[in-house]
Amino acid sequence: MFLLSKFKIRGHSMEPLFKDGEKALASFIPYLISKPKVKDVVIFKVKGKYFVKRVRDIKNGKYFVEGDNKKDSLDSKNLGKISNQEIVAKVIYKL
Repeated sequence: MFLLSKFKIRGHSMEPLFKDGEKALASFIPYLISKPKVKDVVIFKVKGKYFVKRVRDIKNGKYFVEGDNKKDSLDSKNLGKISNQEIVAKVIYKL
């Protein structure tokens, strides 16, 4: 992971914020200073696959993440809560 990384969004789980094929700029730097907060859009890695979702809830150091398009989202309802170690970066800009 570089200071800034570009990610291509695949799927419809973050619509209307991101449509399939759009790009996001993300950085790990914000999370060197503070922990993810509710409403942050984060990139995380589970089972070798990257996901982009919004943090909806934080309990006991675990993050419940969810796509903005709740009808079409593979998220914590399916993957379970994620740990701080699984979070790769914060989305900081839509390209």
